[in-house]
Amino acid sequence: MRIVIALFALIFMSASAMAHGYCYRVESAEKILSLGTLTDMRHEVERRYDHALDVAMSRRAEHSTSPLFTWAKEAKASCAVALGFMKRWKLERPEVNEEAIQRCECFHKRMTAHGG
Repeated sequence: MRIVIALFALIFMSASAMAHGYCYRVESAEKILSLGTLTDMRHEVERRYDHALDVAMSRRAEHSTSPLFTWAKEAKASCAVALGFMKRWKLERPEVNEEAIQRCECFHKRMTAHGG
């Protein structure tokens, strides 16, 4: 049983690492970044986060034979990071983490491409 758990963890970690490498500066988040106001950008990132959360928690994604579950979890995590930076921006100084928003957008597109 321990071998099965260790093997599953290794496979999941490998898929996660591949996913992060796949979305590193691959996609552009121009649509979100061009919105201009923090409120509008945050709304779009929150919308993607909520969608990814719903998909990641669905039984359909969990039992999918496609990478839907992996992309949903990556989108959820990446969009949460982007939202965290946006909260920091609101409290401290005007700085947008474009890479975090870019990853959120990229993983969300991958998730929706697999039926999410």
